[in-house]
Amino acid sequence: MYYKDNKWTYSPSDLTAFMDSSYASWMNRYAILHPDFKKYKDPEDKLLEKLKDKGLVHEADVLKKAFTDQSIIDIAKIDLNGRDKFQAQNEATIQAMHAGVDVIYQAALSCDSFSGYADFLVKVGGASALGDFHYEVWDSKLASSVKPYFVVQLCCYAEMLERIQKVLPQNIAVILGTKNIRGENDEKHLKTNDYFYYYLALKDKFLSAQAVFDPNVMPHPFDSKSYGAWSKYAENELSEKDHLSLIANITRNQIKKLERVGIKSCADLIAHQGKVSKLNVQILERLQKQAALQKASAGQRPPKYEILPHDPSKKIGFASLPPESKSDVFFDIEGYPLIEGGLEYLWGNTYFDENGQRQFKDFWAHNSEQEQEAFKQFIHWVYKRWQIDPTMHIYHYASYEITACKKMVQNYGMCEDEFDQLLRNQVFVDLYKVVKSGIMVGESSYSIKKIEHLYRGSRNTEVGKGSDSIVAYEEWRELWLAKKASDDWQQNETLKNIRDYNIDDCDSTQELADWLRARQKEAGIVYLGKTDVEEPELGVELLSRAKLRNRLLVEAINAYQNESSNNREQSRLLYQMAWILDFHRREQKPMWWRLFDKMDSFPDELFDDVDCLANCERTTREPFKSTPRARNLSYEYAFPTTQEWKTGYKNYYLLKDVADDSKFIKVEVDSNESNFDQGLIVLRAKNELPHLIHLIPDEYINSE
Repeated sequence: MYYKDNKWTYSPSDLTAFMDSSYASWMNRYAILHPDFKKYKDPEDKLLEKLKDKGLVHEADVLKKAFTDQSIIDIAKIDLNGRDKFQAQNEATIQAMHAGVDVIYQAALSCDSFSGYADFLVKVGGASALGDFHYEVWDSKLASSVKPYFVVQLCCYAEMLERIQKVLPQNIAVILGTKNIRGENDEKHLKTNDYFYYYLALKDKFLSAQAVFDPNVMPHPFDSKSYGAWSKYAENELSEKDHLSLIANITRNQIKKLERVGIKSCADLIAHQGKVSKLNVQILERLQKQAALQKASAGQRPPKYEILPHDPSKKIGFASLPPESKSDVFFDIEGYPLIEGGLEYLWGNTYFDENGQRQFKDFWAHNSEQEQEAFKQFIHWVYKRWQIDPTMHIYHYASYEITACKKMVQNYGMCEDEFDQLLRNQVFVDLYKVVKSGIMVGESSYSIKKIEHLYRGSRNTEVGKGSDSIVAYEEWRELWLAKKASDDWQQNETLKNIRDYNIDDCDSTQELADWLRARQKEAGIVYLGKTDVEEPELGVELLSRAKLRNRLLVEAINAYQNESSNNREQSRLLYQMAWILDFHRREQKPMWWRLFDKMDSFPDELFDDVDCLANCERTTREPFKSTPRARNLSYEYAFPTTQEWKTGYKNYYLLKDVADDSKFIKVEVDSNESNFDQGLIVLRAKNELPHLIHLIPDEYINSE
């Protein structure tokens, strides 16, 4: 936005900034009125700058390939030298439209108080004020899917187009960064009218906010989910207000419930006595303890912590932390998200050798073929260690590493059996879950960079955080693609710095495991996880399919070794046929992974999940048959009415028994006998149901 000649002019980006954050939108306008205030803006984000640069490259690539490779007669490129010459650029755009140019690049458009530059105007058939044709607006985006703000921007440009050609384009389009099977950029064409009225409502709301803008009344940062370029300023403001969002692991929904009863700050929460409407008592107590612990830890290093009460019947917290093994691996991945599908380029592992010396093993990948090989080598290495020593575990912090491995299995169809065996036998151990359910720490976040304040000093690596590693890798990658840099970390300082950062992450994970075991021992908590190896139950059909698959793979390898083109083609077909055999089984894996992820959630997480119904307890009502013809017995459960829960799913649910989280069964909700308003739900099942359960919708688990 800018102010000139007593008039404010806005861009589509201003509109999307308002949609994302009314706080950032207000701050942007205030900084224009008070230029000195710009010093409070966040420092330049190097990663964001890299993304912008790659976006410009993608835009130029689209211009070169998507249009010039087609039967395009002419392309008009609007000269953008001097953005202060918008009027001349707008006139040049209108002139090109009236001339019927096939594609107009960087079109300068305006309508009322909005103006901006559309990536592409594409000529299509259909009468308008221009003749027997009109224009649609297309935008190039590096993303892999259409984002809501893309559509808002396009609708804004579509309205500007309507002002010139007197007809609203029927379609808008986004050219994504992903490729189709022909190697062309994916194009998503959308019906303008499906989104246009939402855009108009948003625009009216934005203009109304601008009309009543008061420079003396700054909106509260918490009213927005993001802060744009003002995150540091917003964080300082929230800190000064002692806002509830400073409490680790608190949710926005919980904050809203607390604010409804007048609890506005951490101090208010600590001092509060009694219940809070629609907030579980146990969750309220946990939040109060967390706030008090953070207050007591302010300015202290290490921070204060306390071990949470432990139920010896549940495998959570310290009870999920296995004993130490000489074969343990401490695992961390460095990922690069700036290309289609992303790239897991460094698979780092800390381990101990036979002499008890800490070592590091890394697997590198700079393209998809190398990524496949790195994943395969990693899985084969850890799987062999586990086969030799079944007490061995792979430790990581948070879900990124497991998610990446699942992506590899889905993308490449390799190491499925080995990976499933490691999952089945709980070889992967997420230390974040141990921390979150085992201790409470006086930190505002439970990220490993915060938690490591408990057991180690400050880091001194050249690369300091994850976004730094992405920027460093991108800078190296640009040189490498131009054949100006080595891909050997021993010969390249940038890759060495990234490797040192990854080693530090892996070492920190190992040190955290040691620190947690010391606390586990102090508390006298025993490991309750798997100690015996569980083998998969392989039916005759599965065994015969695996046998056929392996035979086809052997034939594919033999054919590939023959260098004739016909044999190479035969090898490719045999390889595809081999993996097609497991297609349906592979397609079901994400469903099972979602199920077990939910089953591995903490009760308070399920309580806050509107898709689940947590903490259901059997009432004193005896099991009964709901109808004379009913085959199964019905069981009545009471659940907390303070819990928000969607009841719109189908009546089939997957059941989680907190006493044995490796088991689940399907149950059916008896809607006639249930009374959700009174917190009663009745379930039909073939077998006796346990006392305490959590319910997970079957439809949710089976959805993509």
